Amino acid sequence: MLLSVTAQTIQDIPQERIYLQTDKPYYAAGDTVWFRAHLLDAATNVPVNRSRFVYVELHDQQADTLMQRLMIRSDEDGVFANAILVPKGIKGGVYTLVAYTQWMRNSGAEHFCYQPLTVVGGQRVRGHRIPDRLLSQHNAKTNVSGNAATERAPMTLDIDIRDEKAQPLSGIFALSVTDYDVVRPDSLFGDIRQSLLRQQLRHHTDTLHNITFPIQTEQLITGSVRGSLGQRIKNPHLLVVNGRTGQRWEFELGDSTRFVLAVDNPNGTTFQLEGTRRSGKTTFVELQIDSLTFPKVALPHYQLTQETADLSAFVTQSQTQQIYARTNYIELPEIEKVGKKPKVQRKNVMGLEALRGIAEGDPRLEHAPSVAAQLAMLGLYATWADGVGVIPFTKVYVDNIVEEDHDYVLNLPATDIKSIELFPHDHAINSMFGVRPTPEGHIPGVLFIFLKDGSEIFRSKAGRPLSMATVQQLGYEQPVEFYSPQYTDKDSTRPDHRTTLFWDPKLTTNANGHATVRFYASDVSKRYLVTIEGVSNDGTVVHHQQVIE
Repeated sequence: MLLSVTAQTIQDIPQERIYLQTDKPYYAAGDTVWFRAHLLDAATNVPVNRSRFVYVELHDQQADTLMQRLMIRSDEDGVFANAILVPKGIKGGVYTLVAYTQWMRNSGAEHFCYQPLTVVGGQRVRGHRIPDRLLSQHNAKTNVSGNAATERAPMTLDIDIRDEKAQPLSGIFALSVTDYDVVRPDSLFGDIRQSLLRQQLRHHTDTLHNITFPIQTEQLITGSVRGSLGQRIKNPHLLVVNGRTGQRWEFELGDSTRFVLAVDNPNGTTFQLEGTRRSGKTTFVELQIDSLTFPKVALPHYQLTQETADLSAFVTQSQTQQIYARTNYIELPEIEKVGKKPKVQRKNVMGLEALRGIAEGDPRLEHAPSVAAQLAMLGLYATWADGVGVIPFTKVYVDNIVEEDHDYVLNLPATDIKSIELFPHDHAINSMFGVRPTPEGHIPGVLFIFLKDGSEIFRSKAGRPLSMATVQQLGYEQPVEFYSPQYTDKDSTRPDHRTTLFWDPKLTTNANGHATVRFYASDVSKRYLVTIEGVSNDGTVVHHQQVIE
């Protein structure tokens, strides 16, 4: 096995390690990052799912900004897999993906998994690879056989995975197949073997002397019902309504004023809670909800180098695929509009045309799970510290009234938003709204949010009874499946320029260590890079890359 940790703390209290595998070593703006988080027992290296939830974050280190945070729930096979969308307006360079569980927070953020995410168009990481000769004894023996296909022809790959004694390995691995002519292996950074070994070297045997965060097996809303004047309420009740399903529950708290509510909470779900006296009255009743907390991550300091390979073909192919990736319509590239310019509906207090925005009636407002997700569409990323949300370096207006409580804004129901106008930072026009440059010369951004019934919703912040609360916590992402076209229709004319031909986060080998996958070639693919990573049921680490041509 790769790791052999014998510290007493490991024997007494199980610890976790995690590795985040992605489908490609680099991406273009607008791409989708398909990923799987491999969660392992630190002592035995065996895959585990004691923790049912894994957190994956995307960070911009240069801007010190959390760009996205996802909660991933394990499926029925204990697999944590999903996808992250790379924003279209993102700059080229190196970003960081972070993966962890709540239980891992007891060991400190330095034990999380940190993976660089390279967006083509900037620098890349100059990694420090552990020599393969030091890792070879830990690697399984994998063979992939198949013939390369072209022009949308079907492909079949037969995969055999065995240990160093040629015994078959069974398990659930992750497989990616990319277009080798535009996606080459990353020779500068590590793989699952190197990541797990680095985590072992960072391990300290005394890191679990103080357990604060339990193993997370469910989602909880916690808080208390008490008198608003500080007195204790006898036998309080708690009313709960799930805004997504309409289900309603009532709980009798008995002698306790504290409550712990287990919920099924897909991302975007809103719960309405109300605390009452035993009689049902809410006079002098105060409901307090505990805020979720998230760790302050220990982002690595990368040594960067200029990209020497010509990746223009990759960018062109990726962007072409994005244009035609929609199933119901073709997304046309931006063109210069000629003719009469439509009248802009300006609603901000100065009547100025915003540089970015989402207009009333735009379906993105309805489909976004949260206000933070709506802002991310405009390139504005909220951050959280100790569960409190902040919209960094931005002056915020709600219905043309300055709102300094950013956490309140971020917790507004996304469906209540009518339109958004954004004046990004470092634009001179922002001074019209009273913002002033920093000593370094940077100008804050200005954000306008307009509500569907602004006056009523805005008053509810001050006028809402203390006995009521609206709770919209971070929820788990719904499962997403990689789209692999089936070219049985010979008349299909939609261009196919996929850079990732196939992604399977649940490549399952049988008792003989064998698995078979089938997919179709694209219009342009001729050679294929196959990458398989994961850990077998007995704890054997698997990393294999092979070119099929």
